[in-house]
Amino acid sequence: MSYSLLMLNGPSPGVTVRLDPTRPATIGRHRSRELPLDDERASRLHARVGFTNGRWSIEDCDSRNGTRVNSQPITEQFLEPGDLIRIGQRLILFVENVGASDPATGLPSIYKSTTLEGRTEGSEQPSLERNVVRQISRVVRDSTVLCRLAGQIHKQTDTNKLLRCVIDALEDGIHANRIAIWSIGVNGQLQCIEQSGPAVDDEDQPTLVKIAVEKNRPIRFSAGDTEDIDDVMMDDTLDSVDPSDVSQTGSVVCVPIPGSGSCRGAIECQRYEIEDAFSGSDTDFAVIVASQLGLAWENLEYRQQLEQANQQLRQRLASQQLLVGSSSQMQNVLDQISRVGPTNSTVLILGQSGTGKELVAQAIHRISRQEAGPYITVNCAAFAESLLESELFGHEAGAFTGADRRRLGQFERAHHGTIFLDEVGEMSLACQAKVLRLLEGHPFQRVGGHEAIRVEVRLIAATHRDLEELVREGRFRQDLFYRLRVIDIQLPPLHKRDDDVIELASMFLEHYQREVGQGPRRLSAEAIAAIRAYTWPGNVRELKNAVERAVVLGIEEELQPADLGLPRKDEAQRAPNEMLTLREAEQRHIDFVMGKVNGNKTEACRILKISRGTLYTKLDADPRQN
Repeated sequence: MSYSLLMLNGPSPGVTVRLDPTRPATIGRHRSRELPLDDERASRLHARVGFTNGRWSIEDCDSRNGTRVNSQPITEQFLEPGDLIRIGQRLILFVENVGASDPATGLPSIYKSTTLEGRTEGSEQPSLERNVVRQISRVVRDSTVLCRLAGQIHKQTDTNKLLRCVIDALEDGIHANRIAIWSIGVNGQLQCIEQSGPAVDDEDQPTLVKIAVEKNRPIRFSAGDTEDIDDVMMDDTLDSVDPSDVSQTGSVVCVPIPGSGSCRGAIECQRYEIEDAFSGSDTDFAVIVASQLGLAWENLEYRQQLEQANQQLRQRLASQQLLVGSSSQMQNVLDQISRVGPTNSTVLILGQSGTGKELVAQAIHRISRQEAGPYITVNCAAFAESLLESELFGHEAGAFTGADRRRLGQFERAHHGTIFLDEVGEMSLACQAKVLRLLEGHPFQRVGGHEAIRVEVRLIAATHRDLEELVREGRFRQDLFYRLRVIDIQLPPLHKRDDDVIELASMFLEHYQREVGQGPRRLSAEAIAAIRAYTWPGNVRELKNAVERAVVLGIEEELQPADLGLPRKDEAQRAPNEMLTLREAEQRHIDFVMGKVNGNKTEACRILKISRGTLYTKLDADPRQN
C-alpha cells in the first residue's frame, strides 16, 4: 500500500509526490525539497513526512509560521488518508494510492488542473492519477462549500436567510434538482418551510421524509431499489407504508435535522434521472449540512428568545420606574392593577393626558393570562375616520384606492394577546359598532372582504374624554360604553398625588443625568418648592420633559426653578397684587393655559372645561389674539 502528497492549489495544482517508506520527503521553499513551495510564508525547510513504526507522520521543522493538519497546529502528528496539510496558503492532501502502482521514484508528477481525466503513459486503463484527482476534486469541493457555509450560517439573524444559506450549500454540493426543508409544526405535522425547484404542497408529505423523521436517521433511495426501502420500513410503526408510494421518485436523499433531544424536521433532496443517482458521499454531505442547520437554528431561536426577553425586561423596568408613587391615590391604582390583571375582563382607563394610561395597560398585560401573547397599541386619534377601521380590522386587496395587497388588522395581530385602544373616544360610530360586535363574540370581516374572522383578545381602552358626556351628545354608543367599562381605573392628575411629584422628579433627574452625563445632580430647595406649587396640567409627561430640559440646560450643581422654566417661589410672592377686572383675570388665565399647551386649542378646551366655540369667542374678544 503506497501513499502520495498532492498539491491542491497554487500555480501548479495537481503536482504529486509519491512517498518512499525508505526515505523521508521534505517540504519547503528551497528548490531542493521533494515538494517545493512557492509561498513566502513557508520556511526553506518547513516540514518532513516520514515512515516510522509502520505509520506515516508529518513533523514541523521549527518553521517560522507553523504547520497545520486539518486546521489544527501541529509539531508532529500521524497522518491518515484524506488529512489536509496547510503550509502558508498552500494546501497539500495526504492520499492513499489506488490501482496499479508505479515505481516510487520520489519525483513530482504534474497533472492538468483543468480535467479529471488522466492516464499513465503507455496504459489503456484509467490511471491512479485519474482516480486520485477525482476523489480529491470532490473532497476539495465539499470542503470549500462546507467552509463557506460554516462562515455564513451562524451570522444569520433571520430564519428564512438561514434556510436559504443551507439550500445554496446543498445546490453547490450535491446538485439536486429539487431541495425541500421540512419542519415539524406545533400540531406534529410536517410543513415545507423553504424549497428550491418545483413547488411542494404541504398536504403531499413525502413518505421518505416521514420515515427519516420517524426513525431519525438518513435515508438514500433510488427508484426500483425496493430492497433498501423494505429494510428501512421493518419498524412496526411504519408497516402501513406502501413501498410503491416511493417507487417513482428517481433518486432521493432524506436526512433528519437534529434538535435538542428530538428531530425537528428533515431535508429532502431529489434527482429526477436515476442514472445520476445520489452516492454515499452525497448522503454524508447532506448529513453534515443538516447537523450544521440544526445547531444554527437552535442558536438563532435561543438568541431571538434572549433578545425578546431582554426587551420585555427593559420595558418592564421602565414601566415599573414610571408607575411609582407612595400616595394613597397611586397605591389604589396599583392595587386595582394587581386585582384586574389576572382576569379576562375588559378595562377602561380614564385620566388626563400624561397621567400614564398606557403604562397601566402594559402593567395589566404583563400580569395577565395573555402575557405570552402579543401586545398591540392603537392610538385611535392618530388615524382619519376612513382609515381607522382598516387599521383595526384589516383590508383586502382592492378594497379602496391604494390597497394593493391584503393587510391584517391589529385585532388579528393581537390574537391570543392584548390590544390597547388609546383615545377610544375619537372612534367613529361605524367603527364603534364593529368593535362592539367583536367584544360580544361575533366574527368580523376585513374591509372589502367576506371571510368571517374570529380572534381571542383582551381589550384595554383608554381616553381623556368624558365618555358619559359623549354618550349624552350621541357621539359615543351607550352599549359600547357599558361594554368597555366592565372595570374602570381612574388615574389621578399629578397635582393631586401629594409628594409623588417630588419622587418622580428625583427619579427623572437621576435617569437623565446618567444618560446625558452632565447637568445638575440634585434638586434645590427652591426647585422642590416650585415643583410642589405648580399645578402640572401636562401631568407626568410635562414633568418628565421639564426635568430633561433642566438636565440638558442646567449648569449648576443643584437644579433651579429657572432650569425647569418655573417661577421661583419668592418671585411669585413678590409679584404685585394687581387690581384686575373679572374679564382681565379670565383673559390672563386663558393666555396662561394657551401658553402651557403650546396653542393647542383642543387641549386648552379640556383644561378650561369650555367648548371650542366658547374658546374662539373669548379669543376673538381679546385684541391681542387678532
